[in-house]
Amino acid sequence: MDFNQVRYFLALADSLNFTRAAEHCNVSQPALTQAIRRLENELGGELIRREGRDSELTTLGRSLRGYFEEIERTRNLVRTTARAVTAVAAAELNLGLMCTVGPRALGLALDRFQKANPNVSLILHDVTLESIPPLLLAGTIDGAFCARHGARDPQLDYVALFEEPMVVAFPAGHAFAAREAVPLDDVARERYVDRLHCEFRDEFLARVAERELELNVAFRSQREDWIQSMIRDGAGVSVLPRFSLLRPELDSRPVVEPKLSRHVELALVAQRDIVPVLGDLVRFLGGVDWEEAA
Repeated sequence: MDFNQVRYFLALADSLNFTRAAEHCNVSQPALTQAIRRLENELGGELIRREGRDSELTTLGRSLRGYFEEIERTRNLVRTTARAVTAVAAAELNLGLMCTVGPRALGLALDRFQKANPNVSLILHDVTLESIPPLLLAGTIDGAFCARHGARDPQLDYVALFEEPMVVAFPAGHAFAAREAVPLDDVARERYVDRLHCEFRDEFLARVAERELELNVAFRSQREDWIQSMIRDGAGVSVLPRFSLLRPELDSRPVVEPKLSRHVELALVAQRDIVPVLGDLVRFLGGVDWEEAA
């Protein structure tokens, strides 16, 4: 028995006419007739009695009709479920990501989420802090990972993820390696590589000015990869977010006096129903142990 035989029988039971049943199932009448005969042979009795142009269900046909209808309902439910799962499989999340938010912790968390949801594709877009609100409101991105300083945008909601300490990065063998932490005053005495794209930069420079310090800036760059390579090669030190430190050759220590840190958040459009998969991501991120992830 196959699903087509079930479908053909139910069409015939409704119409009691082989021609109309064949038209309803989009098959030829001989094909439908042969399928019904095979079904009858398998079941061991006639399902429909043919008397000239008239047909009627036999006792066996009437007895089995309800079971066949249940099989057809189950088949349709399976197909509907399969389409729903396929729709989830094709789900995409477009996520904004500021270039200063490093992948060291967040990248691992997103990888774990995707492995737990293998039918979801995550697309990461490079964004700036200023571009996040218009991109979210236009629906170009579904959410944005950002390190926000200053006032909240009233059109957005912010999901707190983790507080990230700022560290001073330096090459192997540097004198800072002997310390547990480095005061800002001592950072200012070193050659400095200035990170122009960091959203924390203005606040950092303000802290430097408050202490009446002056940075000995040797290089300025917008490129995070260049900055870390230059630090590795001895061009200077730099203050950067802990999870942005990617090169294993570099060492780092927390900056103290004053202690510096930033908050990383996921920005979403306020008062907008979010798609289920984005809700799944928000809940997943809420349970991440960020220290372990880093």
